[in-house]
Amino acid sequence: MFRIRIWLILLSVGLIILDKYSFVSTIRDYTAVYMQKQISLLFYRMRSYPHLVLLQKTEQRQLERENIHLKQQIEEYSLQMNQQQNRQENTKELQELRDQASMTTNFKTTVARAIIDVNYLVNNRLLLDKGSADGLVLGDAVVNKIGVIGQISVVNPHNAQVTLISNPDYKIYLQNSITKSKMLAQGIGNSSLSVKYISKVNPLKIGDLLVTTGLDDIYPANLSVARITKIFYENNGFNSALCQPVVNLNKLQFVLVLKNAH
Repeated sequence: MFRIRIWLILLSVGLIILDKYSFVSTIRDYTAVYMQKQISLLFYRMRSYPHLVLLQKTEQRQLERENIHLKQQIEEYSLQMNQQQNRQENTKELQELRDQASMTTNFKTTVARAIIDVNYLVNNRLLLDKGSADGLVLGDAVVNKIGVIGQISVVNPHNAQVTLISNPDYKIYLQNSITKSKMLAQGIGNSSLSVKYISKVNPLKIGDLLVTTGLDDIYPANLSVARITKIFYENNGFNSALCQPVVNLNKLQFVLVLKNAH
C-alpha cells in the first residue's frame, strides 16, 4: 500500500513537471487559442449571415439591372450601325443609278424606290413609290445597275406596278451577248424565264448571257437580262432553254425607270 502511494506521488509530480516544462502545454495553449478564434468567427458569421445574404441579393439585382442596361445599349448601337450601313448602301446605290442614268442616252430617267410587298412578289409584280404625278406612264422600262427588272403595267398618281420579267404575261426580245442570235423570252414564274424556238444553227451554252437588243425602243441595247441555266434539245429543228434573271427580284431597293425620249 505504501509503495502504491509512493508511485502515485511520483506520477503526479512527473505530470506537473511535464505540463510545466514540456511542449504539451504549448500545444494546449495554441489549441485553446485556435478554438476560441474559430468559435468567435463562427458566431460572427452567424450574426452577419442575414446581412450578407441581403447584401448579396442587392448586388445581384444591381448586376442584373446593369446587364439589362448593357444589353439595351448593345442592341441600340447595333441598330444604329445597321441603319448607318443601310444608309451608306442606299446612298451608294442611288449614286450608281444616277451615274447609269447620265450614261443612258435617248431615254428620260426617274429614280424610284421599290416597295417590297409579298402580295405583289408572289404574283411576279413590284410596287414603286412613284406614279403619274412623277411622270411615269404605262410601258416604261424598269432596270437597275445590274440589269432589266420589268415594265410598268399599272400607273396611279403616286405609285405604279411593275410586271417583272418572270411574270408569265411578260415577253421580251433578247439576243445572245456573244453570238448576237435573237430569241424571244417569256416569264414562267418562280424567278425564271423560258426561251423557245432557238435555232440549232446558233446553239446556246449553259451560262450564256442574254441581253436586250435595243430594237423595241423600250430598253437600251445590251442591258443584261438573264443567264441560261438549262437547255432542252428537241426534235423539231429548234431548242429551248431555261433562264435565271441576273437581278435578284426579291431584293430590290431602288430602280431606274426609263422612258424613250423620242
